Amino acid sequence: MKTILLTICSLLLVSLSFAQSKKEMEETVFKLDEKTKSLENEILNIKTNLSNTNTTLGLVSKSNLDLEKIVSAQSLLIKKLINQNDSLLKAFSQKKVTDVIETPQNEADSIVFLVQSYYKSKKWEGMLDFVLNAETVKQHMKDYYSDRYLPTQITNENIAIQGSNFKLNESFIVQARNNSNARRTIYVKKTSDGFKIDWDATMGYNPISLQAFKLTGTAQPSEFRVGAEFSSSSYVDGYYRLLLSDDNTSIYGYISKSSVEGKKLFELLKDGTRQPLILQIKSDNSLVEDTTVGIITKVIAKGWAK
Repeated sequence: MKTILLTICSLLLVSLSFAQSKKEMEETVFKLDEKTKSLENEILNIKTNLSNTNTTLGLVSKSNLDLEKIVSAQSLLIKKLINQNDSLLKAFSQKKVTDVIETPQNEADSIVFLVQSYYKSKKWEGMLDFVLNAETVKQHMKDYYSDRYLPTQITNENIAIQGSNFKLNESFIVQARNNSNARRTIYVKKTSDGFKIDWDATMGYNPISLQAFKLTGTAQPSEFRVGAEFSSSSYVDGYYRLLLSDDNTSIYGYISKSSVEGKKLFELLKDGTRQPLILQIKSDNSLVEDTTVGIITKVIAKGWAK
């Protein structure tokens, strides 16, 4: 009996122990299941994040590719612009060369070349190489330019040789316009040393200025380069009254209408325009009581070249 009871107690103990072990196992399994679910969620999150990362990397990669295409296109455009700029610079350089005469091919080219060389001289003394009677006019030029000389380049298009045979008596007449758009008539003569600029004629040089004539007069007839035109009226019957001027001042000049020289002047000035002339003038207030006027005694030349 005792043995039976012991056996029953042992079985009960084993049963209780098994029941407890099963419960612990179930709890362990539940915990493991929870951890498994948590791990699955983490793996899912990782996969999602990885997918998002791959998508972002793909977009970045596409953006980089697009950016590379843009940079490449811009590089090609820059190269194209550089080539265009080089072409423009080359064209400008070529045009610059053609703007001046480098090697004269004919008489007209030689005159243009002379004028361009004359005006681009670095100092006024360099202009002496291109003028007529250089030693004679050197002092005239020195007095005129002193410290106000500036070189300039005159292009072909700003030089015009006047007339069908571009000559007036023994001079070639050239019109030139500089950078400030000032126009000057240039007198050129052909010599055994080539073409030379008649500086005195070009500049309208007078040994005695009209201003000095107004102040002191001259009893003996003297030559003057002047711009001459008829005045609107004459105060002396039988005489023409002319307005005579240089770069600084002007005077009135009188000449008999019936004289040979008066008739010659009329023919030169009858169109009413101002003309460059070389006239012989003297002071004589017996005709007009005004020492600032002149009596014209002779017409030396049309234009300012002799």
